[in-house]
Formats: sequence, structure tokens, C-alpha cells
Amino acid sequence: MRRIRKSPYRLLSDHRTSLMGLATLWVMYNHAMLMGLVAEREPFRFLQLAAHISVDIFFLLSGFGIYHSLEKNSIRDYFLKRLGRLMPVWCSFLLIHIIVDGSVFHLTFSLKEIIGFLSFQGFAARLGNQGNWYVYTIFLYYLIAPIPYSFFKESRHRLITCTILTAVVWIASYSYFGNRDLLITFIRIPAFLIGMYMASASSRPEAAQDRSGRSCRLIRLCDRIDASACMPFTDAGLWICTAVTLLFGTIQFFILKKCSADVLWDYGLWWHALIPMALPFCLILANCLSRAASFGKLITACLNAIGSASLEIFLMHLYIFKYWGEITGILQQKSTAFRIGIFLLSICLGLMWHQLIRALSRLIKSGRGSSRAS
Repeated sequence: MRRIRKSPYRLLSDHRTSLMGLATLWVMYNHAMLMGLVAEREPFRFLQLAAHISVDIFFLLSGFGIYHSLEKNSIRDYFLKRLGRLMPVWCSFLLIHIIVDGSVFHLTFSLKEIIGFLSFQGFAARLGNQGNWYVYTIFLYYLIAPIPYSFFKESRHRLITCTILTAVVWIASYSYFGNRDLLITFIRIPAFLIGMYMASASSRPEAAQDRSGRSCRLIRLCDRIDASACMPFTDAGLWICTAVTLLFGTIQFFILKKCSADVLWDYGLWWHALIPMALPFCLILANCLSRAASFGKLITACLNAIGSASLEIFLMHLYIFKYWGEITGILQQKSTAFRIGIFLLSICLGLMWHQLIRALSRLIKSGRGSSRAS
């Protein structure tokens, strides 16, 4: 039976959750490599180099999903759903820190640190005991997402709009040179914008008819540019662009590797190569998952489960790898089998955490429904 060839836009939509699961495993592997839990030899070292892009894949896929979320919901419902997904996990993560770390390692949280943690301001304020930068970054992206969404929704030429927004954000991020904590957040917004563009291009809706008085100058400028240069890519054109971008990004990545680590981090040079490579990686991996769907159903199901619980697994592996591993040194002292067991334990605990939060959320919703009915 002849297999139906899917559009690259459709591939990204169909396999988004699986790709997030794959990126989660990649991030975990990269952190294990950085902590010396995996031997630094080929092919492991090559996999670590490629794993640098996994977080940018997360941001791109998040942008893709957020665009569709904004399409389906009002701004109020969008923020309620985002907070409903993020806050239970983040609050329970803080609770784990306070109870477990306080009793085992005698770590204390000040009221200022707790407020900074819960308000997502502590990382930017450089307070102590603030978890990981990724959660603060994704919260910021959720917060600003309605702005680029309105640009994409109003523009008839979204590729040009995406290019302009990406250039503006990237240039603006250079004001944070030398401040790694903020640079790592702002310089990666283009990956999120590319994901939103792909989501807008996947549906290819017609432009809004009534544009009187509601279009900003930037959108009107985009609309006056030749339409033939800014239509969404055809499927073949997108695959050609993917191959060229991947080749260019790979060459740039290995050239930049010759620079010192301080230069790469202080000036954000890592992401000059990694962000353009995120979309090609996503499309190639999605195509592989599509081809393997007929005989790799178990793998796809596992990746979907990990992708759905990606936030919980990410935080759980950080907690076990970094906080417990670095403080106790237990991971360096044990065998490879023990380390693999810890790796799998992080995934299992993250999945259980995800299911527990879902069960509690359903319980709260059913309780609200019954109280309203009474």
C-alpha cells in the first residue's frame, strides 16, 4: 500500500508531542554528559554536541503549540490554561525543595526567595534557591506570546513578519552582552517566533479582510512588499531550505566551537548556529517518526508520554542529577548500571508527578462543578 506523503507543516503538528519527548531525553543526556556520568568518547561526544540544540527545539515546539492555543482561546482563557499547567508543577517543585532539602541538607528559603520563586522574578533578580532558568524563560515567552500572535494574525505575509520580528528581538538581545542569565533568555526568543510562524503557516488561513485602523505600520510595510517573495514555502521549498539551513548551521557551529567558552556564552554566539538549526532538526526527526509510526508504535507511545510530562521530567531530572548528585556526589561513585537506573528513575518519577497533578486538577474541577450544581 502506497504511503501518503505528509506536508512538513503537518509532520510538525502530528509529531509535536513525540518531538518534545525526544528533546527531553536529549536534554537529560546532555546534563549527564556535563556531569561526567557518560564517557566523553565517540559517539557519545557527538551526541552531546547535537544535544545543545534540544532546548531550542523545546522553544520552537512551544511557540508552535502556543499559537494554536491562542487561536482556540480568548486571551483570558489562554493565560488561565498556561498558569494552570505551569503553577501546580512549579509550586510542588518549591514544596519539594523546602521539605526535602530543608530536612536533608538543612537548606533554608527566605520569604524573599519564595516570593521570587513563585512570581518568576527571582532568576532575573539573581536571588538564591530559584531552580532552573528554563521555567522562568518559558513563563516569559507565555507572557509575551499574544503580541507576536497579533502580528502574525494580522499580517498577510507572515514570513516577512517573522523575519522582521526575529531580527528586532535578536538585535535587542545584544543589550545583554556579558549578562549570561538574561542573554540566554532573550537571544532564544527567535526560536519561539519561528515555531509560531510554522503554526500560522500550517493552517495558511486567509488574511483578515477588515484591516482599517487596526494594522500597525510594521504590518502595513510587510503587506506592501512583493507577495511572491513572502508566501509560505511550498513543501519542496521548505525541505530545500531545511537542508541548506542545516548545512550552514552545522558549519557555523563547528567554526564557533573554536572560540573560548567565555566568548561563546558572554556574546551569545552559541545560538547564532543553534537557533536556525532547530527547525531543520524538528522536521527531519518528525519525518523519521512518521516513517517509523507503522512499526514503532511502542516507541511513539513512550515518546508521547514523556513529551506530555516533559516539564515534570525536566525538573525531576535536574533535582536528582544536579541537586542531589552534586551535593552528595553519589552518582560519580556508582556503577554505570546505577547511573542508568537513576536516569530511568527520573523519568518514572516525572511521569508519576505529572499524573498526580492531573488527577488533583480533575478532582478540583469536579469539586467546583458539584458545588456550582448544588
